Amino acid sequence: MKRLLEIICLIIVFAMYGCSSESVDQNYTKTVYRAISKDDTATFRINLTDKEFFGQLEINYHGLYKDSGDVTGIVKGDELKGTYRFQHYGVEAWHKTPIALLKKDGKLIMGEGSMEVYMNIHYFKKNKPINYQNVKFVFEKMP
Repeated sequence: MKRLLEIICLIIVFAMYGCSSESVDQNYTKTVYRAISKDDTATFRINLTDKEFFGQLEINYHGLYKDSGDVTGIVKGDELKGTYRFQHYGVEAWHKTPIALLKKDGKLIMGEGSMEVYMNIHYFKKNKPINYQNVKFVFEKMP
């Protein structure tokens, strides 16, 4: 009987603390950004904390086709670095590419950099800086 009571108490403790969705950090800032570059438009729905981010990115090229998928990554100061996992419009295959964003003046600047591929994994070259000047997409908050 004593053992049964211990098990019931453990179940109650796990139900209250261990499995509670409230115990998970949900202090995300949810924001929608949009960037326009000539005929191309990118929309980025991002959930952001001090340490990580995730969201959906859609890039529409000339209104003819688009890339869309999920973005996940980590935050280091004003830089967001992660992975963009996306599909080209009408194609079933999934692609992955690194993504780097700079938070500056309430905007997100999508950086460009030299990439390498190792075992079909794309990543930015370690010793090459990511360029945040003269880039294609500068995201601004949507009202």
